[in-house]
Amino acid sequence: MTDEELVRQFRRGSREAFSELVRRHSRPLTMMIVRLIRDEEEAKDISQKVFLKAYEGLPRFMMASSFKTWLYSIAVNTVTDHKRKRNPTTLSDEVDMAPDTSQSPAQQLERASALQEVRKAVERLPDKQRHTLQLRVYEGMDYKQIARLLGGTEGAARANFFQAIRTLRGELDR
Repeated sequence: MTDEELVRQFRRGSREAFSELVRRHSRPLTMMIVRLIRDEEEAKDISQKVFLKAYEGLPRFMMASSFKTWLYSIAVNTVTDHKRKRNPTTLSDEVDMAPDTSQSPAQQLERASALQEVRKAVERLPDKQRHTLQLRVYEGMDYKQIARLLGGTEGAARANFFQAIRTLRGELDR
């Protein structure tokens, strides 16, 4: 069953349909939020707020975009509001992948250090560039979806992505 069919069922009174939407999208949405704010516990709280807003707004959802795009736009706006209300938090040092046992400890340390430098460089990007980069790379969204989520044009999303890449290359080459 598609998300759109579940939305229609929810509108006809099926609470189970919304539960299925939450089940499908909860983990990827929370992981996207973690990448935006770098705090897993806050991301879980924000994710719950996003689903509450979606639950309340679903009767008015026009279905001009996919449910996922609409849900992620709520998430991006909620994260933006959250950041405005709070001071930036310390970056967490979560591990992106399990350690590669084929590498020596020195190689693992070098790789971890390089990943940390990339994370720091990404965190220094302006919000629009960082969000565009994360949505494109981690969520696999196209520029049209990113433009809808962040507000703006497809061209602006493409420009933000390429400027983010250019800035990261410049910082990491130093």
